[in-house]
Amino acid sequence: MTAPQSQAVSARANRWHQSTLSNLLDGCSWQYFLTYVIGLDTGKKPHAAIGTAYHSAVELHEKNRMDNKETTREEMEEYAIKQFTKTIKQDDPEFEELSANVKAAIGNWYEYHRPQILEWTPVAIEPEFTLPLVDAHKPIGGYIDAIYRDRDNNTFIVDHKTAKNFDRWRDADGHRTQAAMYATALVLSPDFPEITELPEMVYMVSRTSTSNRKDFEKGRTLRVQPTIEDVRLLGDRIRAAEVIVATESYERKPEWPLCSPKWCAFYQGCQVDKTLAGSPTFVKLSVRQQNIKSHLNKKPSLTKGYRQHSNIVTQDNNTGEV
Repeated sequence: MTAPQSQAVSARANRWHQSTLSNLLDGCSWQYFLTYVIGLDTGKKPHAAIGTAYHSAVELHEKNRMDNKETTREEMEEYAIKQFTKTIKQDDPEFEELSANVKAAIGNWYEYHRPQILEWTPVAIEPEFTLPLVDAHKPIGGYIDAIYRDRDNNTFIVDHKTAKNFDRWRDADGHRTQAAMYATALVLSPDFPEITELPEMVYMVSRTSTSNRKDFEKGRTLRVQPTIEDVRLLGDRIRAAEVIVATESYERKPEWPLCSPKWCAFYQGCQVDKTLAGSPTFVKLSVRQQNIKSHLNKKPSLTKGYRQHSNIVTQDNNTGEV
């Protein structure tokens, strides 16, 4: 499932994934523009690397289970770290801390979520989907972590998440769009003809840390039952997103909580020297003329900031335009 960034960006640019919709509509549309329209390198993100390694280990466990094979916690950790080192090298100063986060998440999954999962029958692990939802618009698409069937013959979706804490997981209401997208995909998919009603979405969240505290929560399970209204709202979000793309109404959003050197690879060029802050037409022209990708001026510590784009073009100091 892991793919090079160029391949992953291309796939998400050609279909609406939950993360791209959220980035465009709820996050920073300018970051979406620089990533998916221009194709700039977003750098290596520790939280994404942790999540990818964690998912690979859970996927291994469940695919082995479908083949009637056992997978130990140690085997999951070893496999996850092997995948993790493809992105974060062992000589990186944050490697030990970040790899410990990976192992903690797997350990918490093994102890907290695995007993429940073993009671369910896996129907499919990591199925991919690309399906039309709104006429004359890009299709929805992505990967579903897993589809299960319980003892009462109910079919539902499971999505695995990692989290430092549960601040974003007090309830699942903020994740209804993803639930609606995945549930709709299953109803429309010819691969699952037995699913005729929107299935429930089960979020299984694992902490990326450990503690000896008695009240420490290793994991949390949240359930969402998507409705037709959720699907309608998803369609509205797709239409709104395509209007922004068609009209190039991208805007910088400095008030966004993730607008910082730590969370955005484009912060330097967007908020500091403004070399990535002109109009969409101006930035696209600059990329073609000077190849921004070759002008990444430095590679900061992974947890303290990402690659910064600068020294690209000369702009008017007052307007930020050419």
